[in-house]
Amino acid sequence: MFFYIHIPFCRQKCQYCKFALTPKFDELKISTYLHVLKKEIGDFFESNTHVSVETIYFGGGTPSILTAHQLEEILSIFRRQPGSQSLSEITLESNPEDITREYLRSLYDIWINRLSLGVQTFNTDTLRIVWRSDSNTYIFSALKSIAEGPIENISCDLIAGLPHTSPWQIVSDLTTLFEIMSPKHMSIYMLEDETYPKNWKPHLGGEETVRSEYLAGALWLKTRGFEQYEISNFAKPGFASKHNTSYWNHSPYRGFGLSAASYIDGSRSTNHTSFSGYYQGKHTIDVLSSESLRIERIMFGLRTCWVATTDLDDPKKVEILLHGWLIEKRENKVFLTSTWIFLIDYIIGELI
Repeated sequence: MFFYIHIPFCRQKCQYCKFALTPKFDELKISTYLHVLKKEIGDFFESNTHVSVETIYFGGGTPSILTAHQLEEILSIFRRQPGSQSLSEITLESNPEDITREYLRSLYDIWINRLSLGVQTFNTDTLRIVWRSDSNTYIFSALKSIAEGPIENISCDLIAGLPHTSPWQIVSDLTTLFEIMSPKHMSIYMLEDETYPKNWKPHLGGEETVRSEYLAGALWLKTRGFEQYEISNFAKPGFASKHNTSYWNHSPYRGFGLSAASYIDGSRSTNHTSFSGYYQGKHTIDVLSSESLRIERIMFGLRTCWVATTDLDDPKKVEILLHGWLIEKRENKVFLTSTWIFLIDYIIGELI
């Protein structure tokens, strides 16, 4: 099974962020949250004593706010389980300002073997307007520490279309990043309309700019040996995220913490999004019907690779999309054509 752990604390909330988190916290709030979190994990394993532990993913929020000792207290619960022998990937999402040589060594010592770093951009004007920082100096410092550090499996995130970015910003950011270090995995996300404040509008390049930036970044990575295994994710051979892949292929996973989701035996449950609700054990459960699972297989399939024709129940719509070169068909599988990747929401809507 695959495990997600939500750490809902950030020093500040970026203006494009839509995750459940708070920038208002102190040591007491962190310790209280970790106490409830560890109890939730412990209670799960008391009732599921022989579950395999394949991957652990610390997301947020900013999990790198936690000390190595705090992370180790959580990981020790998993290591005590008989199924932990199959554990192969432990990922920690991090912000550059938290990264030091000493911190990286302490993470390595507690077996964290994959680091996901939120770079987003090197453009200082952009960093300032999205409330990341007034300088990119801390990003360079983090990358240099990582390049000299013990953790080899590094993933970095960039965002295409942020305000004040210059033409070819993504390619410039990639070039700068790879001059310092060589990550095994890259994510390029496209800024979505509903995630940014209205006052950004005058500083954005428009939809066409976002598309061209994304495509330029994707091509840059592909020419350097990266394989695209999901719309936003690229990896060197053998370094695709095992954890994230589990979501897309409907493997069973269990989430712990505020707003964390789980999928087990055809049911999806989600913890409450408020601290008080989470502490009271409130959560929602949604039993997925066969039709819901079919729709999800189409959605996830087109984002990652292909959809089986057996999941498509309207041959006429499939033919229309084929004639429009929006999709292609090989044997009993349907693929999204790279030319029309930006119409994925429309294509999915037609197919479901």
